[in-house]
Amino acid sequence: MSSENLTDNIEGNITVSPVPDNTKTRLPGLDLVRSVAALFVVSVHFFFNCGYYSTPLNDKVTFMMTAARWLFLCCVPLYMMLTGYFKCNKEPDRKHYASLIPVFVAYIAISTIKIFVGNYYYGKVYGIKEALQSFGNYTIAWYVGFYFSLMAIAPFLNRLWHSLKSLKEQHILLVSLACITALYPVISLFSVSNITPVAWFGSIIELAAPNYWQMLYPLLYYFLGCYFRENKPRFNKLILLAVILAMIFLNAGISYYYAAGGNFIWGILGTVDCGYNCITVAICSSAIFLVLYDVNIKSKTAGFILKRISAVSLEIYLFSAIFDIIIFDYVKRIYFEMSDFAWLFFILVPINFIASVLCSNAYKLLYDTIVRMIKGRSVPNNV
Repeated sequence: MSSENLTDNIEGNITVSPVPDNTKTRLPGLDLVRSVAALFVVSVHFFFNCGYYSTPLNDKVTFMMTAARWLFLCCVPLYMMLTGYFKCNKEPDRKHYASLIPVFVAYIAISTIKIFVGNYYYGKVYGIKEALQSFGNYTIAWYVGFYFSLMAIAPFLNRLWHSLKSLKEQHILLVSLACITALYPVISLFSVSNITPVAWFGSIIELAAPNYWQMLYPLLYYFLGCYFRENKPRFNKLILLAVILAMIFLNAGISYYYAAGGNFIWGILGTVDCGYNCITVAICSSAIFLVLYDVNIKSKTAGFILKRISAVSLEIYLFSAIFDIIIFDYVKRIYFEMSDFAWLFFILVPINFIASVLCSNAYKLLYDTIVRMIKGRSVPNNV
């Protein structure tokens, strides 16, 4: 979903010290983060198509699926942190804004394919009017609209970040953003409790977590990415894995408890964008990032595969929606029960992911070839 791969020739590369550009070193751990995020995108979309959200949460299978759903939901926060990591030094210049052109082209081209595929399988869903409306309001691929908006202000966010004079000020900014954007979804559970002392307690601590600024949660993730790049924090990976498990099962437990045998409640841990702004999701996503971003991948084959996935993460997001239509149109003719889809996850998600990776790399090869041809024709022939 993230688009840095299309906008920088140094995707997955960072300057490890203040030296000339030709000394940039690729960090394979960042390719791993992006690849995992791309896989999580395909995985979390599986839940929309398999009937999970219309199935009562009342057994072990649906509990484990709920935990998995919260894990995969970390895809968007991971992309937002990667954006901050890679974009934290961008300036408001022509190069920065021109880098959005390939993102726009991919959005239009692949989404157009999705429109034709959707019309073929579902009947005439999109006419010209509906297609233009979907392109214009980004309902066909919401993250692209978010990304364009973030890139419009990213250089100015960077100036804010770099104006901080100390590590203490960075911590104050991050804690402040966490309080005003991510704490409320959890704190509100206390304040609406039927147990009076708990409700009183929740109302008191709610003073530190106002709900007005929840939509600013992307700034928390963006600045976390900036923080990770600048400070390179290291933690015991076993502890981080324990944190990840604790957060996803805590979220699953809360979802399961409040569902009370009914369907999943979308707003249970945040009514803003599916819960991306919930503090437990922020903690889980940060832990995943910190587990992966500094992994040293020595296998050339693994490194090459991750690089190829990382380089087309936006296209994977767009193509996976197309393959969702194709795959589930066929599968739903055969399987009808949620119990069937639980194990089909391990078949359908890999099929979608691999197909999306292959098509995305084919698209990128075609796009790069066309760009080279256009640039070649634009060079004057000095004969």
